[in-house]
Amino acid sequence: MPRTPRTLEEVDSFKQQILDVAAKIVIQEGFNNLSMRKIAAALGVTATTLYNYYKNKDEMYFYIRIRGFQLLQKFFENAYTISGTNRDKIKALIHAYIEFGIQYPDYYEVMFINRNVPKFLDCIGTSLEEVGAREKEIALKPFAYVVEKLQYHLELVPDEAYNTALQLWVECNGVVSLYNSRLLREVHDNPKYFVDSYVEILTRRYVPLE
Repeated sequence: MPRTPRTLEEVDSFKQQILDVAAKIVIQEGFNNLSMRKIAAALGVTATTLYNYYKNKDEMYFYIRIRGFQLLQKFFENAYTISGTNRDKIKALIHAYIEFGIQYPDYYEVMFINRNVPKFLDCIGTSLEEVGAREKEIALKPFAYVVEKLQYHLELVPDEAYNTALQLWVECNGVVSLYNSRLLREVHDNPKYFVDSYVEILTRRYVPLE
């Protein structure tokens, strides 16, 4: 009896499962050791099945990043809906970035830490150029979103907002990296408390109490 075709929702869900598994393998074994067979084995399907959804592991890598940056954008947008002062909104955005990195450590690693993976410039003139360009476009959206909110709520000129966003990114990335590597747990009894406290410190630094 032929198998009932997946619904659009089921197809999308399965594609996300593929990316979740692929991201874990990239972090645990490195991008060079990622293979369709390993992903298929983890999902209990054949490697041939995966080719119905992604061309190869290089394309899949870009879709991992696309999904990650789309998730980060949602974290920012949800955080921004908080009611309150300008300071409250900026604090919520800072916390959202760190919370995303802690909740999705595999995606975070692929998006911001892992070096030995394909980049857009590597794909120019190849079959991956289109998906690489799309990934780059989507990757820039969360950063642009924060720049826009900093400019508006802190009344900064564009260059100041841009540089402030970069500074925040550097500091928040350090917090997420130390937390996810478990190094923070070696020097602090309550790393979650430290993270929350540090968000407040960052907020005061960039948005002083009135």
